[in-house]
Parts: sequence; C-alpha cells; structure tokens
Amino acid sequence: MTTSTRSSTSVVHLPMLDEQEVNTLVARYGSPIRRSYFLEADDYVRTYRWSKEPDRRAEVVFAILRPDNTVWLHTKAHYPAHIFRLLSGGIGLDEAVVDALWREVAEETGLLCTAEGFLGLLTYQFHYEGEFAYFASYIFALRTDFSEPVCERDDEVSGFRAVLPSQLLDVSNELRNMMGNRHCWGQWRALAVDLVYEQLTTGARRGV
Repeated sequence: MTTSTRSSTSVVHLPMLDEQEVNTLVARYGSPIRRSYFLEADDYVRTYRWSKEPDRRAEVVFAILRPDNTVWLHTKAHYPAHIFRLLSGGIGLDEAVVDALWREVAEETGLLCTAEGFLGLLTYQFHYEGEFAYFASYIFALRTDFSEPVCERDDEVSGFRAVLPSQLLDVSNELRNMMGNRHCWGQWRALAVDLVYEQLTTGARRGV
C-alpha cells in the first residue's frame, strides 16, 4: 500500500458498539469470540467503506444451518462466478442488532429461522493513506428447515448454495485469494467465514 503523505489523520465514523447491547445478546445467545483487525484498504474498499453520511453502524452476518447441518451461502451477479459468501446485512444507525438480524433474514432469504448462537463479534479498522474507517460484524448461527431461500431484493442476491461446515475453509480461501479491485474486500469477507468455520467444526459450538 502507498505510504501516507498527509500531515494529519482523518477518522471516518468511529465504532458504534454498545457494550450494554452486546451483554444483552450474550445473555440471550451465548458468548461470542471477539476479534479485532487492522486492514489496509484499497481504492475499492475506500469507496465502499468510507461514507460522509453512513447509513449503518455495523452489520449482521448469519450462518443459516439446515437439518443436515449444511450452511446457506449466497452470491451476487457482480461477483466472479466461483465466489459465494455468508449472508449479511446492515444494522441501521438507530436499529437494534436483533431487529436487523431478523429483518435481513426475511429480506434476503424469506426463511423461518431460530437463533442458536452468537458466534462472533469482529471489529475492523480500515486504513487508507492516513484515513481510518471503523466497522463491526455481529455473527450468528441460525437454524431452519429444508425450505429453499428466496431473496425479496432480486438485485441483491443472484444465487444460493449450501455447503458443509468443513467446506467453509475453501470458501474463505476463495475470498482471500481474489485479485483485482476486490482483493481487500475478499480478505475482509473471508474473516467472518473463517470464524464460522472454526466455531462449527472445531469450536465449542460444534453440532449447533
């Protein structure tokens, strides 16, 4: 990455984690793994993650498990053909995490789900030429039946597929190895997949 030549540091919307809200989620859904990351942004993420008027304070990421324990992934029309990732959606500035979770599940899948665990809380500090932007991912494990997901927003999701938890490592590797203008984006998106892989295959939540 290019070394910053700016004389001062610009900060773009600070983290908006409410620890009281986190504690409420922990009491209801269990203790998550908490990790923080420092990521060097590229031009794409600089455009994608920096906003003068942010419309979200964080995101929910949800691993929806079917009765056979496979996990639903999704892709979008503008992704490379082989790229899938976990479902996610923004948490509004004044929206509760749990409200955003169920709203996004309904909008992106139409599935009836139950929550089975609060798997992770990842916080990120993106850095780009002296500027910083902050974000967070609240990651949940959900349970559904064998119904097929249907996205209400057709321009958002172009396809779904279900994989075994053991295959999630391949999914994160595909994301992490993306080249071109989505390289940093892929590295970022791989982190939530890594955590879900760990939790569902080697962590205390195996068999969720």
